[in-house]
Amino acid sequence: MLDPITYFYEKYTFDSTSIQELICGERYVAALLKNGNIGVCATLGTNLLPEIPEQIDLKNSGHRILLTAYFNAHLNYQQSYTEEKDIFELVDFKKFKNIVMIGNFKPVVKRFQKAGIPLFIFDKKEDEEILEEMKHQKEFVQNADAIILTATSIFNESFLDLVQNSADNASVFVLGPSAIMHPDMKLYRNVKMIFGSVFDPFDERVLNVIKANLGTRYFGPFSRKVFI
Repeated sequence: MLDPITYFYEKYTFDSTSIQELICGERYVAALLKNGNIGVCATLGTNLLPEIPEQIDLKNSGHRILLTAYFNAHLNYQQSYTEEKDIFELVDFKKFKNIVMIGNFKPVVKRFQKAGIPLFIFDKKEDEEILEEMKHQKEFVQNADAIILTATSIFNESFLDLVQNSADNASVFVLGPSAIMHPDMKLYRNVKMIFGSVFDPFDERVLNVIKANLGTRYFGPFSRKVFI
């Protein structure tokens, strides 16, 4: 199966004329469409210029970040979201025996700790005592019955490998504002739910946070936490 960025690019292509503005901060990129929709994607340290490439290279990480933000703006608003709840409110993690988190979602980790639910955390961009060594990630993923998977895996080309290596009975939950909120994401092996964000049309507060090189903690209050 194609990785999600390639899949959505082939299915919907890329209409650069629909983009009103591209905002590139140190931590996030935002695509503002002419209809007011805003889509975002984390950069994970990739430096981007606010320029739309003439030719899309699906192996170029900067282009993949741009496409993720674009698809978020284009696709995340096509769904009807009946309620707003976060992953910990919707999923009963106490029923799982072996939980792996790919990407250190610190606010979520704190809720696991408060509830006394153990989990194993991997994050190749961070180095904290609570994190497992990256060399063990594949083994832990293969043995997990629940995987909380950062949506940044979609653009950095690790998503497909991670879900394909998940156990037959595993439940994969994709999480983060970079998530593409489209039902076709659930075509991928074991993906049960996607948790992402949408914003009010033309919300300058979100764009200003990204221009100021700030991250999720600062634009999160201006978003709707939605899921499919």
